[in-house]
Amino acid sequence: MSKNLTPRYIIIGLVLGWALLTLWPSLQYQMLSSDEIEEMREIGTLETLENKIIKQGLDLKGGIYIVLEVDLPTLVTTLAINKDNKFERTISEVRNSLNEDTQQDFFTVFANSVSNNGLRLPRYYDVDYGAKPDDILTSLKEQADDAINRVLEILQNRVDQFGVSEPTIQKQGNRRIIVELAGIQDSDRARALLQSTAQLEFCLVKSPEVTNDILSQIDNIVKGDEQLETLVASVNEDYDMEDDNELGVSDDKTVSISELFGEDAETSKDTSDTSVVVDQNIFQERPFSSLLRALGNDIAVPEKNLYAVKKIINKQEIKDKLALGNGQFLFAPDAENFSTNDGIDEKLFNMYYLENDADLTGGVIEEANATIGGQGTSAVGQPIVLLDMNSDGARTWSRITGANIGRRIAIVLDKKVHMAPSIRTKISDGGTMIEGFAGMDEAKDIAIVLRAGALPAPVNIIEERIVGPSLGADSVKRGTNSVLLGLLLIIVFMFVYYKLSGSIANFALIWNILLVLSVLASLGATLTLPGIAALILTVGMSIDANVIIFERIREELRKGKSVRAAIDGGYNRALTTIIDANVTTLVAALVLYQFGTGPIRGFATVLFWGIIISMFTAIFVTRTIFNSFADRKGVKKLSI
Repeated sequence: MSKNLTPRYIIIGLVLGWALLTLWPSLQYQMLSSDEIEEMREIGTLETLENKIIKQGLDLKGGIYIVLEVDLPTLVTTLAINKDNKFERTISEVRNSLNEDTQQDFFTVFANSVSNNGLRLPRYYDVDYGAKPDDILTSLKEQADDAINRVLEILQNRVDQFGVSEPTIQKQGNRRIIVELAGIQDSDRARALLQSTAQLEFCLVKSPEVTNDILSQIDNIVKGDEQLETLVASVNEDYDMEDDNELGVSDDKTVSISELFGEDAETSKDTSDTSVVVDQNIFQERPFSSLLRALGNDIAVPEKNLYAVKKIINKQEIKDKLALGNGQFLFAPDAENFSTNDGIDEKLFNMYYLENDADLTGGVIEEANATIGGQGTSAVGQPIVLLDMNSDGARTWSRITGANIGRRIAIVLDKKVHMAPSIRTKISDGGTMIEGFAGMDEAKDIAIVLRAGALPAPVNIIEERIVGPSLGADSVKRGTNSVLLGLLLIIVFMFVYYKLSGSIANFALIWNILLVLSVLASLGATLTLPGIAALILTVGMSIDANVIIFERIREELRKGKSVRAAIDGGYNRALTTIIDANVTTLVAALVLYQFGTGPIRGFATVLFWGIIISMFTAIFVTRTIFNSFADRKGVKKLSI
């Protein structure tokens, strides 16, 4: 070996060793069986291995494709003040119009509805939005654009913490967002993660006396409902309490929602079971309360009665009554099993009567971590989320807890009460615990959305597709076959046309592919179908560079130059052409990466590194091999 070539061989050896070391985890992962993967997941070593392998995109690994739509009507409603029936009717018209034609621009439809209904926008939006309707509309558009951009940022933060490799999150039109999550098959969990507005509120629970009073008022309102009066009469005629008790029948009676609400029952989303269970002991005097159950000092709603209860409290007259008392009814996120006096298990939702205005919101949360409740907590062995507040939040929280010792305060997330503990002492450090999760995954997801922040507007899923792993595996197989076929044809051509020199080019070509894959693995990049296409393109450009070099060497040999002189002359003459051709492609790859999204960026990434590496192998590696042959004694002819 020539001493002049020794540094070159050291560099080549180090690069090759690094490539093999980087690719080993990917090879190791591919050799694992499903049982071995599950075993590694249980002991906690799988995640470490997965972080070192070449990740696969949605089209190769499968996953979830979701189209979200930002709820601009809700955003505009939230920003408004002094809302009345006229305003609500206008927003309802806008929603209906958008549902009929989803391609319409929201603000165009909103402006038309405002004009048709004679709505005076300055009445509903303060001076910060402007004094004229056009100025207010412009300000609302700016607010909407800002909200959508914040939604994009928050969703990106949530997905990043969720641990999805190379997710695609991009804006489509003026109110839609496309999300692609590779490797995620749990659609329910992904949906909850993306749709959760993460509106965290701390609301004081009203006293039992106040709660009983509002229930009595609702009972009186409901008794005046003609549909319910008819039902009461029919139940009293057909139902004999004493006879049923003699037979050991429960005091509860199942009544269909169609009986309870007439034709409105058709709007129920759960058509499988449209019955409610009423307590006949109090049904006639307190029809609404008969749908509820007492759990100590708490109120609960049987699962079958939830729709009926929500429909009653959403009646306009009752909503007005609640507004006067600055109160609201909210429910627990999930039903729990309770045993009745007669030993029957019943699923019940806890219902809380809370202050309408939150005493504290989630904007003060600095950190949220999911963990398991330890000794000394009310949730020993159960998943919990620990919250840390900023200084302003800690001061407010200290004041609230100090002034309301003995009262209960509800921790509300997205209008669902996760817990309502009693305040036993003043909390001055801002530390708070949330419990009541179905599992650790739910607790982790809640912690993620709280850390990422609340969405400025709700988002609705309008399209959802699950790409199965089998489809992804088929794409991997087809992509691999295309690469191997192209590689085989090129290898055969180079060997036949350029003989031994062609073998050197083939060696460099295999090197090129290995180095590109190792770079992808080290960067944690994701390989997609466009990425495979870029890899095939790289193979072609690598061979193109070698063809240019070989043809220049041939020209030098025809001039009668020695082998060593022909090699040096060929490489020197080809260098400028190769650099010019590859630099222009590099610029195109950089532009695609900068302005592209998702698969486009994946294509650009593979293309960029493929060009860099192909130049290295063509100019550095192959020349080192040629020079090694040329330095051998007695070499007077080059096989090319």
